[in-house]
Amino acid sequence: MTQQTPTARQPLAGLEVIELSNMITCSLAAMTMAAQGANVIKVEPPIMGDQMRPLGTQKGGVSGFFHNCNRGKRSLAIDLKSEAGVEAVKKLAARADILLHNYRPGVMDRIGLSSDVLRAINPKLIYVAVSGFGIQGPMADLPAFDHVIQGLAGLTDLQAPDDNQFDFIRTFICDKVTAYTVSQAATAALVARATTGKGQHVDISMLHACLAFMWPDGMMHRTLKDDDRINMSPGSDYFHTINYSDGAVAVAPLKDNHWKALLPMLGYPELVGTPLYASIPSRMSNMREVAHVIQNPLLDIGVEKALAILVAADVPCSPCVKRDDLEASEQIQAIDALETYVTKAMGTLTVPRPPVQFEGATTSQAKPSPLLGEHSRHILAELGWNKESVDGLIKEGAVVQTQLPE
Repeated sequence: MTQQTPTARQPLAGLEVIELSNMITCSLAAMTMAAQGANVIKVEPPIMGDQMRPLGTQKGGVSGFFHNCNRGKRSLAIDLKSEAGVEAVKKLAARADILLHNYRPGVMDRIGLSSDVLRAINPKLIYVAVSGFGIQGPMADLPAFDHVIQGLAGLTDLQAPDDNQFDFIRTFICDKVTAYTVSQAATAALVARATTGKGQHVDISMLHACLAFMWPDGMMHRTLKDDDRINMSPGSDYFHTINYSDGAVAVAPLKDNHWKALLPMLGYPELVGTPLYASIPSRMSNMREVAHVIQNPLLDIGVEKALAILVAADVPCSPCVKRDDLEASEQIQAIDALETYVTKAMGTLTVPRPPVQFEGATTSQAKPSPLLGEHSRHILAELGWNKESVDGLIKEGAVVQTQLPE
């Protein structure tokens, strides 16, 4: 492989990341680093590979779900329970900068790929271990999935329509929050290594990452413990849409003048200036009651007219856009947030561009995601295996090599 030099727009160029994972947390973290120039090798089990591969709408054996977390990587499909698999990971770790895994606590130790073992081989290695519930406590060894982390981290309560019900945020928010936490932690460890010359072991749990994510607003009412605190509504009470017959408007009326424009628009002009709506402290202390007018507009003026009124009054607002209409959004098009391209295995694809504009420039990650074991031969050859040895591993099922379609 040709060694690349970091640039302002590709700050991780020249770095190698080894990813051993299933599902989102490490996959998305590694893809984020790939978008910033890192060379990412995804080590997957043979036969099925990453559990994301068959999940959801798919083409050519690769789902859109998998593609959205694995663009721009190379895939080595090898059995980590085999001698060759352990040897391959050790050789990869010897030259790597970062290794990510999200296996349950103890799994990597049992197969001989613990942090101590790999960092003894390469003291500069940054070894990031991602767990569901942490490495201690009564739930440490239990299987974790986004749904259950949402429950334990308080997010299902945050979504509750009232105090006696629970509901999910209907996206894999805990996985994705953890992924971005992993990416940030790994690159922060690179900065530390630049000073100390040494790598380190990093532990991150989904539970802890999501508690930290939820806490600033979701737990602001429980942060101050002294009895002389002034209680306000939790942040979750501020999220409401104005629903009309032709659609909905997302609105964030925080200032007094916002409500002077909003109340007449909703059909409640008589409430302008009344004590409940007249000041920020009053509204923040009684947000559930205040929000009743947003949830129950008396006038059905429609989305377009409502937006015109709100924009004129400088009220933060936007139309609520259906997911199937995102690509047609004028604002999303204006910031060039999406890109469409063609790959051999999956045909035409539309994905988000990397959201960080280094040097003020929008970049591209219009790359294919790897087929299972697409790069197995090349990677093993880089590590010193000859063709006959790789052929033998493929024949015995320890390695999978998949070819791109013609």
